[in-house]
Amino acid sequence: MKRIAIRLGIGLSVLFLGLQFIPVEFPSGKNAKEIQTEESVKKIFRRSCYDCHSDLVKWPWYSRIFPVSLYLIHHVEEGKDELNFSDWENLKSSEKADLAEKILEEIEDGEMPLWDYKILHPESKLDQEDLETVRDWLQTYTEK
Repeated sequence: MKRIAIRLGIGLSVLFLGLQFIPVEFPSGKNAKEIQTEESVKKIFRRSCYDCHSDLVKWPWYSRIFPVSLYLIHHVEEGKDELNFSDWENLKSSEKADLAEKILEEIEDGEMPLWDYKILHPESKLDQEDLETVRDWLQTYTEK
């Protein structure tokens, strides 16, 4: 029994190591543009939002480890489907207003950035000043 467990462990280790050599293609996005707004807002978005909600993703070192790579690619694609700041300038005013309301709700409820992202990127946490800056920016779209 012990022998089977050792062989199984070795086999799984070899499989895990072998999977690391399968190349993973990271989506780069079609529109690597930054949102046009004040630098204070851009700075917050770069730090807390762009890695999941823009075409300006900075893939961390651990994104190259299988199966983490699959999870992160899926997660970023989902995030960009919900909101892609790289496409912000191409949206209609009504679309911006709808998204602004959703963004405001998510950040005020503490749902964004996601808890697991904040663990790996503690600098992404939004403090009160960040919230006020983003809230002021978002209200320019919801008041129209």
